[in-house]
Amino acid sequence: MNLIKKATSALLLIGLVISCDDDEFVRIAPDDSFKGQTAAVFSSFSTAISGDGTVVTVTPITVGVDSYVVDFGDGGPVTAAQGETASYDYPNINASEDYTITVTAGGVTKTEDITVNHTIQPISIAPSTPEGKRYNLFNIFTSSSFPVGSAGSGGAVIVTDSGDEILEFSRLHSDSGVVSLSDEVVIADAFATGVGSSEIHFDVYSNFPEGIDKLKITLVDSTNDVSHVIDDLDLTDGEWTGFDFNLATDFSSPVTQFTEILFETATSGTAKDHATIYVDNIYMPRMTGSTIINGDFEDGQDFWKWGTFTDGETNPFGSSSDGSDFDIDGNDTGGKTRGAKWSASQSGGEFRTSSSRYAYQELVLTPGANYVLEYQYAIKDDSGTDPIGGRRVVGLILDQHYDDGADAVDNLGNNLGFDEGFVAEGKFSDTDNNFGTLVQIPFTANSSGEVAVMFYAVSPKDAYIDNVKVIAQ
Repeated sequence: MNLIKKATSALLLIGLVISCDDDEFVRIAPDDSFKGQTAAVFSSFSTAISGDGTVVTVTPITVGVDSYVVDFGDGGPVTAAQGETASYDYPNINASEDYTITVTAGGVTKTEDITVNHTIQPISIAPSTPEGKRYNLFNIFTSSSFPVGSAGSGGAVIVTDSGDEILEFSRLHSDSGVVSLSDEVVIADAFATGVGSSEIHFDVYSNFPEGIDKLKITLVDSTNDVSHVIDDLDLTDGEWTGFDFNLATDFSSPVTQFTEILFETATSGTAKDHATIYVDNIYMPRMTGSTIINGDFEDGQDFWKWGTFTDGETNPFGSSSDGSDFDIDGNDTGGKTRGAKWSASQSGGEFRTSSSRYAYQELVLTPGANYVLEYQYAIKDDSGTDPIGGRRVVGLILDQHYDDGADAVDNLGNNLGFDEGFVAEGKFSDTDNNFGTLVQIPFTANSSGEVAVMFYAVSPKDAYIDNVKVIAQ
């Protein structure tokens, strides 16, 4: 042991600094006052990234150093004792940022350039998807079918653990999250001509430590270069917050149309960390009213089709070019229009199979008000095996909304009015004036106003309907 100590002392008395490449040891020889002590050695340092991609930990390789100082290139220097690590959580304002880390130990300084890429950890929960039918909810963005909006700049679509798609908007310190619509939405005609909405709904999620606490929403009318703003909306920390706004009164000016939605930090809000929010269920509910959409079937099956039909057919009927010669306003067009058709294999009643088809459309009417369901029908008079009671077309006003077509069919008796039409004189072109048979069913809306019109045929030969209306009395 004495020989080893003497040899070590002799080396230290040389008083030289031996320097190699950056990746090798640097030996610092002490002056005469440090005779007999171990040299301070700083070899190199390593960096490790953790957390959401912005926490960087420095571990120096040193011997004989009491402490070392790390400058992470952002904020003040950090001092750590020998054997300890030093960590720093870089700000997440930018998605990617370059920094230079400087470590000083035992009088030696080493540097390393790093790029910090921030990875946002998505949330795993989504709000419930609205249950309304497509024709009662103008779907800007939900997990259901046919949205007209998509993530624009600053946004992305992510999928939660439950398989729901939601929108993610980050960096809302100064940027905007954008939802772009496929076309300008005219509020008064959102669903069909003259069938619009008066409200818009949003679901928004934010974790305050890494998000924002107050929200600003802007609906942009690009045609008229107008911005409709609602500001300082309070969010709930770590929970989905639902908002319903009146399009005429809640924004900075009445909204008549828009093509873009902007999400920003509110004027009085605070943006922290990566300032991320999540958005889902952007939709406009259909206004209360008696208008049947696509009542002349010029758009085929649109607005009549079932979303769910257990052990049955979601298609409502077979589209036809053999409709009435009269349009939905009662004008003679001089030729056939489109209509809805049921063949024998699509009939219900005693002919019901998994292939049977039922047309269905929901309405929200004024509770207790009086209405009339009006339509025209025709049935072919070709020979065939008629059902008991005869071939017929059935129209009903159901006393509630149904999510599953099978439930509606099983509850046809729960109605506010119905008609069974037995006149079989051939298709519309074979009837007097090519008009078919006119049906008018008076009824009174229930206490909720939620009713539905439904049609089906029971016939061995083709049957048709056209020009469906619900008329307020």
